[in-house]
Amino acid sequence: MSSKRSIFVGIDLGTTNSAAAVFDGERVQLIRSAQGSGLLTPSVVRIDARGKVTVGERARRLVDQDPDNVKSEFKRMMGSQQTIAFPAAGLVRKPEELAAEVLRSIREDVKAQTGILPETAVIGVPALFELPQTAATSEAARLAGFERVEIIQEPVASGLGAGFRAAEDVGSFLVYDLGGGTFDVSLLEAREGLLRVVGHDGDNFLGGRDFDAALVDHFIELIRAQSGVTLQRDNPAHAHAFRRLRVAAEDAKIELSRSTEADVFIADIGLQGQSVALSASVERATFESLVAPLIERTITICERLLQSHGLVGAGSVGNVVLVGGPTSIPALRARVAQALGAPFGEGLDAMTLVAEGAAYYAASSGLDARGSGAKEAGAGAPVWLQFPAMSSDLNPFVVGKLVEASSRERISHVVISRTDGGWASAREVVDPDGTFAIMTNLVARRPNTLRIEGYAPNGDGPLLLAPSEFVIVHGVTLGDPPLARSVGVALANNGVRVFFDRGSPLPMRRTFAVRTVETLSPADPEGSLRIPVVQGEFPYAHLCRLVGAIEIKASSLKSPLPVDSLIEVTIELDRGGRLAASGCIPSTGDVFGHVAQLITGKVVPSELAPRIEELRTRLRDTRTKAFKHKAQKAITVLSSAEAMLDDCAIATQRAQGGDQDAGERAQRLLIDADALIAEGEGEIAWPDLDERARSGLTRWAGWIAEYGTAIERQALEETTRAMEKASLARNAREVRHHLATIAHLGNAAAMRSEGAWESELDYQISQITKSRDPKAAAKLVAEGQRAIQVRDKAALEAAVRGLWELAPGTSDKTRGLGHWSGVT
Repeated sequence: MSSKRSIFVGIDLGTTNSAAAVFDGERVQLIRSAQGSGLLTPSVVRIDARGKVTVGERARRLVDQDPDNVKSEFKRMMGSQQTIAFPAAGLVRKPEELAAEVLRSIREDVKAQTGILPETAVIGVPALFELPQTAATSEAARLAGFERVEIIQEPVASGLGAGFRAAEDVGSFLVYDLGGGTFDVSLLEAREGLLRVVGHDGDNFLGGRDFDAALVDHFIELIRAQSGVTLQRDNPAHAHAFRRLRVAAEDAKIELSRSTEADVFIADIGLQGQSVALSASVERATFESLVAPLIERTITICERLLQSHGLVGAGSVGNVVLVGGPTSIPALRARVAQALGAPFGEGLDAMTLVAEGAAYYAASSGLDARGSGAKEAGAGAPVWLQFPAMSSDLNPFVVGKLVEASSRERISHVVISRTDGGWASAREVVDPDGTFAIMTNLVARRPNTLRIEGYAPNGDGPLLLAPSEFVIVHGVTLGDPPLARSVGVALANNGVRVFFDRGSPLPMRRTFAVRTVETLSPADPEGSLRIPVVQGEFPYAHLCRLVGAIEIKASSLKSPLPVDSLIEVTIELDRGGRLAASGCIPSTGDVFGHVAQLITGKVVPSELAPRIEELRTRLRDTRTKAFKHKAQKAITVLSSAEAMLDDCAIATQRAQGGDQDAGERAQRLLIDADALIAEGEGEIAWPDLDERARSGLTRWAGWIAEYGTAIERQALEETTRAMEKASLARNAREVRHHLATIAHLGNAAAMRSEGAWESELDYQISQITKSRDPKAAAKLVAEGQRAIQVRDKAALEAAVRGLWELAPGTSDKTRGLGHWSGVT
């Protein structure tokens, strides 16, 4: 590849292996690891007693000799508070710091192969990565020395790679991406050169590692039968043995994709003070029976995604693109083919497709890896050009400007032509400031090398320009990617104010108003008000993942911020899903833009088991009621929750034995099981909920129709349709969510009515005994009644707002569930 030509770098930062590709506008080149491990770099890091860092295949080879200081599978922990210890050197590293070592190694491999140390790149992340994990990936790239990176969802990158290679539009297709640690499935559509993501689903804790774990469980039984020794997941003394068994399981899994049998021999599995060997032959049929439940989990997720978009039954998509090492398992391929009834994409490398697609995306984004200082050296007149490196349009524009004033005097016209001789533009006049714009003509589905030449006012030419040539690739480009999980603000009552719904196109920016539930005074220098940002599909904040928080420090205020003060919260997400948030106090104009937290909470293994038992008790009580009411859907949902809790118990044992990744998995399973139990509870209460939804809609719709704004009436119409759809599907969670939105709209409209504040005063009078200060409340009631008599609306409103401030506060327990939110 010529260093004079733009290059675009794409990286697949994988749980087990990582890969990179470089695209120069004409061809894609896969980057080989300098360590002799082919096109893949094992995502493994070793730090020895001297603090020397070894990455990739060399580190992986040392796992038997130095298991305590060789670390892998840290990708699923990125964005968490977990740290990883290297005892020989006495060092502790964050998961993103280890990911940075892998990226730094890849960056050097790109330099060795192309002569260019890349300054920019596109990195793939799982579609269901949460915002802290995405932010951690960007941080890893920064630590590795990249000046700028863009993030692309892995299945989208795979779809872009598959679509770019296709000779024509491929219509609807499914990307089945099973990596070492995560499973993603995406429904995509490629038409008229534009790739559109229709929908996502997946599991951030399902991957090849779990297939290995199934084999490890089998090995444990063999060791018990052969040696009488029982290995325990929750025993830290057995951690070395489990590491060696996992390496043996991964090797056997790979072998069984090629052969019908794999021999496993470990002379000493590494138990402290005891020599125990493992010698066994594993048949492919045995392995397939062990991993069949995991394969079925992926099929269930695929079918759920397709059904959510009205696609039911085999053959509902045109083809399936397989991505990730585990997709080479014959039984998995056969089951996917049977369930989806669609052919697999041909000529695609499941291990490198994400990197290839990321490189194409870098080209479509104009992300030249040479950096901002790259330019072609030459004797010609320098010209600045702006054009799409990749375009789905056959006639994209090229905009340019002659940089030097002397060039503008010598050159009055420019011509752009294809080097294949098939097209040339007319002579385009250069404006006095040196600018011009020319519409090009491209050959479909291929790179187009274009030449640019200048002409003098008297017609002499062509005159040399620098650059003299550039490339525009005609191919598939990516439409706005969708948000994988909803994002909103947690409220003090454990509710969620949703800003962006799942599936909304990125980038996005929205502003909502919230009100404070406590007073914040500059006199309290330690005081602060917290506005948590959460991600998830649940109406309760404690079931959603805390991904950030805006904190308003009391010491930064010029004057006290009373209870019920208005705060405008703005949340912004870029195309890669990176978060920016801010809060503004309209009364003072103060803006607070610091996001105090963008990592998930720390997992404490000892706290997991009690929480599992709490949920089991709740599940049993709910299931008893479900059988009593013959609520079949609730029974089915609760069965899924029970299986999830069983998996959580196993993951908890592993976490107690020192497996940090298992702790993160257990935490996610607890949240998901809690949500399923809540869904079961909602199904049992369905008749009451349905009636509340109907009566609530009738009540609030009247207020909105009479006093609502045009925007509120439109929002009511859209939300009502969504609630009716959820009601037909008997989706209790969605009905509650939409009903809360309608109530919020209705309440805002109702308070504009003539007698609204009088009615609210009457209600507050009925609640005066519950006030935090009954004497002060009685005084405010008297002021409000006098205001009504003299028709002083402002005084009446002030009295009612004062009573709101004295209303019983949200309990500490509820505030805790709402991530200690200070707003409602």
